Amino acid sequence: MRAGSKRLENKNFRDFFGKPIFVYTLEYARRSGLFDEIFVSTESEEVRNLCVKHGFDVPFLRPDELATDQAQLVHVIRHTLDTFEERGKEFENFCILWATAPMRTAQDIKGAHAMLEGDTEAVVGITDYDLPVFCAMRFSGDCLLEPLFPEYQKLPGSKQPKVVCDNGTMCWVKTRAFYEHGTWLPPKLKGYFMPRRYSVDIDTHDDWNLAAYYYENYFLKEKK
Repeated sequence: MRAGSKRLENKNFRDFFGKPIFVYTLEYARRSGLFDEIFVSTESEEVRNLCVKHGFDVPFLRPDELATDQAQLVHVIRHTLDTFEERGKEFENFCILWATAPMRTAQDIKGAHAMLEGDTEAVVGITDYDLPVFCAMRFSGDCLLEPLFPEYQKLPGSKQPKVVCDNGTMCWVKTRAFYEHGTWLPPKLKGYFMPRRYSVDIDTHDDWNLAAYYYENYFLKEKK
């Protein structure tokens, strides 16, 4: 959780139905019973104090250079793992849990973890695209349109391949695979499917309003 956010101010710890939005993620992580360590990566003492207030210790901060818009997640992960190793803790697996995904539950975390078996190197939360992917067209400056997938665009939907996307909720990764491939999305990757209504990736005010709508009208009723 970075302290700042350009498009939606303080999105990581804004109030969401009575408590800071990041608390949902931490509580579900704890409820899953899977973790030896639940760690919040942040550069901010303010965020650290807020985490402690809600019962989650933050033993170290990340450098300021890993909290910029240009910082890459892979470097944040490496810093976290390396620092824990320096402190005598190593982990077979880790799970990235995004702070602004309040509808990814403990059951989802456990369901994805159960798929991390055999030669599978990672399991990422996925969902459907909002619109049919194969209808995508390149839009040029003179308003001309060029189909990106002409070979599929003419086919009926039932004949088109099933396409999904990372839904911005979580990703389980085998630590060995992360270091070997230098990415949290290594080659032997599986997807844990979640409905679109539980898969809002909050970056903007519109995302926030959509997440609130789904939470109030679906999540609270379906997850009782």
